[in-house]
Amino acid sequence: MPQSALAIVNELLAPNPLTYIQEIVFLRSLDGKRYREIAVESGYDYDYVKEVGFQLWQNLSHALGRKVTKKNVRLILAGLDSPANSLSNFPLIVRSSALEFPRGPLPVDSKFYVERSAIESLAYREILKPGGLVRIKAPQQSGKTSLVLRLIAHAESNGLVPVVLNLQSADRRLFSNLNDFLRWLCVLISRQLSLEPQLDAYWDEESGSKLSCNAYFQMYLLDKIEAGVVLIFDEVTALFEYPELAQDVLPLFRIWHESAAQNKIWQKLRLIVVHNTELYVPLKLNQSPFNVGLPIELAELNFDQVRMLAQQYELDLRCDELNQLQRLVGGHPYLLQVAFYWLQQDLPIEQLLEEAHTTVGIYHADLERLWNRIQQHPNLLDAFRSILANDYSVPFGAITVYKLESLGLIKRQGNQLMVRCPLYQQYFTAYLS
Repeated sequence: MPQSALAIVNELLAPNPLTYIQEIVFLRSLDGKRYREIAVESGYDYDYVKEVGFQLWQNLSHALGRKVTKKNVRLILAGLDSPANSLSNFPLIVRSSALEFPRGPLPVDSKFYVERSAIESLAYREILKPGGLVRIKAPQQSGKTSLVLRLIAHAESNGLVPVVLNLQSADRRLFSNLNDFLRWLCVLISRQLSLEPQLDAYWDEESGSKLSCNAYFQMYLLDKIEAGVVLIFDEVTALFEYPELAQDVLPLFRIWHESAAQNKIWQKLRLIVVHNTELYVPLKLNQSPFNVGLPIELAELNFDQVRMLAQQYELDLRCDELNQLQRLVGGHPYLLQVAFYWLQQDLPIEQLLEEAHTTVGIYHADLERLWNRIQQHPNLLDAFRSILANDYSVPFGAITVYKLESLGLIKRQGNQLMVRCPLYQQYFTAYLS
């Protein structure tokens, strides 16, 4: 973290240094990110990020005695009287050509985003269709959010208003009550559309929560806005852990999608549903949103895409070296970016490949993070140990498989479950031994 970059602001705001979320908003704003991008990348609610930003600029304005905004903060800080405080002395803040370590989603203008041209083109067309629905499925760190950021930019360039809802940001208590969950959903959407929530005017206990929610969408939200809305449900997988709630909420997505064919006002709504793994909650075929719309499954990068990414990192690798690296990580986009970053730092590829699965390798922190996740849950650890050993004598529960697949530790090949890549196989086999 660029502590030197934050020092000047923390000094200005002493004795109240920036909080974690304020640091995120500050640094991403200096990098030219919009609040919506910051919200998607950080996992915080869009309205919350905006409020944090507003308060931050207010505090800085008070400290400096002049108006500070998201747009002028870099110029103001760069023009401070003291040469020691000039941003020219903080190279980590100023945009430069220096290569940054891969972390989080790739910005819309990143040259390291590998286009799967057919996928992007299809998704761009679908969200412009009245009532369009795009379903994006892939494990963690596979590029889902990077694709969503591009869909958001495409939607905005065509006059649509994106609304991002990260279901992991919802309080746990909301998942135990359908009425509370749907009201939370409607309030959140209202605020992102800059509309005053008016739930009580449309909520009818006798009609039930789902009909009330639909009425609120049709008679208030969609009626009040001129432009089309792209509603992005991120981390829908969080719903899967609450089957009773999921069986009520997920069919609503399909109802909204299909209502566009019958009612013009619903044509304003487009949906993007993002999830990590297969749905295991039982739904009737005619109620599931996972068999309509445009399905997108982000596959691992193929050899041509790996070679293209290496070229973007300005690396001149032989075909056999690229093949070895691709086999090791299985075409995993994030793991490839980490490898290319270190190769750019003059790490010999022979050393990288030899040490990759060890405690001194470049993936040690990521592998340890995964290990810490699964060892906290004995059932996950036992199931993963069996898959490592290719032992399927004991059946696994659907939730266990879903969690391992969601973490990106395993993948399905036909009806078979297998470790996602040799890197994981080597590391966890050695670790568990």
